Amino acid sequence: RDFFRSPRRICAVHISCEHQKQHSSGGQLHFQRSRSFSSSAHHGRHTIRRSLSLSAASASVDSPTLFSLPGLSHPSDFAQLANKAIRDCNSIRQELASALNEEDDGVNTNQVEKAKRTLHLLDDISNVVCTVIDAAELCRSTHATPQWRNGASDAFGILSEYIGSLNADDRLYRSLRRFVFNDEDKDNSSEIITQLSPEYQRMATAMRKEFERDGIHLQYTQREEARELNNVIVGLESLFSNNITEKTKYYNVGEELAVEVEKVIPRHVLGQLVRRDDLSSDGSMTLSSDNLLTNTLLAHSPSPQLRKEVYLESNTAIPENLKVLDALIEQRHIHSTLLGYKSYAHRVLSDRMVENPQNVAKFLNEMEKRSRGMFEKEMELMMKAKQYVEGAGDSQIQAWDVPFYSNFIKAQRQHQRSQEEGGDSDDSTQGYFTVENSINGMKALVSDLFGIRVKEVEIPIEERWDIDTSTNAQDQLAAGAGLRKFEFHHEHDGALGSMYFDLHPRDGKFVHAAHFTIRCGRNREDDIGSDRQLPIVALVCNLSPSSSSSNALLSHSEVETLYHEFGHGVHSLLSRCSFQHLSGTRAAMDFVETPSHFFETFARDPSFLSRILARHYTTGEPMSELRAQHLKQSHNDFRSVEVQTQIVHSRFDQALFGENPCSPALGGSSTTDAFERLHREAGVPFA
Repeated sequence: RDFFRSPRRICAVHISCEHQKQHSSGGQLHFQRSRSFSSSAHHGRHTIRRSLSLSAASASVDSPTLFSLPGLSHPSDFAQLANKAIRDCNSIRQELASALNEEDDGVNTNQVEKAKRTLHLLDDISNVVCTVIDAAELCRSTHATPQWRNGASDAFGILSEYIGSLNADDRLYRSLRRFVFNDEDKDNSSEIITQLSPEYQRMATAMRKEFERDGIHLQYTQREEARELNNVIVGLESLFSNNITEKTKYYNVGEELAVEVEKVIPRHVLGQLVRRDDLSSDGSMTLSSDNLLTNTLLAHSPSPQLRKEVYLESNTAIPENLKVLDALIEQRHIHSTLLGYKSYAHRVLSDRMVENPQNVAKFLNEMEKRSRGMFEKEMELMMKAKQYVEGAGDSQIQAWDVPFYSNFIKAQRQHQRSQEEGGDSDDSTQGYFTVENSINGMKALVSDLFGIRVKEVEIPIEERWDIDTSTNAQDQLAAGAGLRKFEFHHEHDGALGSMYFDLHPRDGKFVHAAHFTIRCGRNREDDIGSDRQLPIVALVCNLSPSSSSSNALLSHSEVETLYHEFGHGVHSLLSRCSFQHLSGTRAAMDFVETPSHFFETFARDPSFLSRILARHYTTGEPMSELRAQHLKQSHNDFRSVEVQTQIVHSRFDQALFGENPCSPALGGSSTTDAFERLHREAGVPFA
């Protein structure tokens, strides 16, 4: 996360790679060019205030636009907004540079006010850039129209390169050192920063650390080299991500396996997942690497042949990303060592709570030791279950066996618990979770916890990104396009912001679950006036498809994912900061999962389940307290297998980007060899 870093996308997914797949109504942003730093400002120097008009309310009244952000009516508008953001930021940069060149005229100026204005201007730069690039990140990851995705990708590239120049601008850094820390020419800061509020002190300290982490201390030629390397890295990251989003692997299974598929997924549902028109006359069937399809077949098909085929095909879906990953590892390592770090891992962890790779290794070792005994017991249970179902032919649990046999044993345990406690003979949770019930539960939750009222509002076609505008948009709306928008309001604090729900899969869409920031919030009161900018966020998931988005039946794990992402969204909406740079999920990245995990726990809280969340979609009957208790207990079943798998993924991440990275070009092993070795060492199934 660079000083002017972007985008802010928080994902609730496991580590993803080719080896085994990682803001609203009523608010208006004012772009402030504050008064000059010279003392003449106190004698009437003109102050420029230009509105960027980012009010969702005013935008929707005048002319609806994508994300409710003014100026986004056509794919080409993204590039225009990116270039305008650069011009506006350059104007602020020039103001800061001019202040550095001014001589002290001897008039007693307020040093504290000068420090505050410096921080406000730096935050304005961050805000102008991030508002465009964050929207571009969401658009290129989710928009149903290829032209919009391409336009957003172009803007993302323009601003990513510009962000590199911002992070290397020593005039911005010198402004911070001179006017806030007053230590431009010495090591010890003056008392100016101690007179600022704690929030302003945190902003100043965070900015300084981020500047210095990104190599502002380097000589000009080295800074330029670092900037060029960063541009290459951003391009590789975009290519890796776009390959996952844009490309779907299709493969055929023979007639025998096609029969096994239909035992799990009806053909009409399969058509929604595969989304291809070609039909086979020989009884074979076309499948795809779609995540929902893959996970469903792996978890529920009793056919080991089908599970193996699906697993291998889905985990080799984008082979070209192996080369992209190799290049990314090499460039990140070169860039990080140029900046003075031992590795990319050291650089990234320097602003985390965990601080360094040594602490990561210590944490993972402790977790591995604590879960090892239970992991071995659960692997043994799966082996016995496999021998019972399939016979003694295969003496190992394979990677494609884990989802099926963990679910198989969970179901048996849940049924046994129900029988022992006199519960229903059918202890299934199927049919108790729908999108509408889940959203109603969220509304009740924030009402009870925070006194927040949530209201759903209509979305004009121009504001939507779930329909392909190059075809007939009205037909797509009539067919049940799934985007929804909710406004959050508090009785005393007023409007809090907006949250979009984009919950179901479609072609060209980001394939995991994530919280995207469209615009950060901030609340500023200063001598120029007030500036309240409301946040806009989007929850992006790929839940089970349905002809009606509100009545889509969900698995319990999908509900947990939805509530997890909702926690990120609430975190963004409830953040109260003077600086958008500190707003919402712009905290330490290993802290931002705390609010999301907090909300996720409600999805398995027996009281909340039986009272509010879980109601059968046909009868409306609430889930019994006993069944809800069993659901919570089943959550802990095979947790050690999940933990051990995540430890392997975490160690793989550290191996890729540590001091001795997995890069043949840098003298290391290949990523494939490292991935296999870590699985073998941990005893976690691998293929």
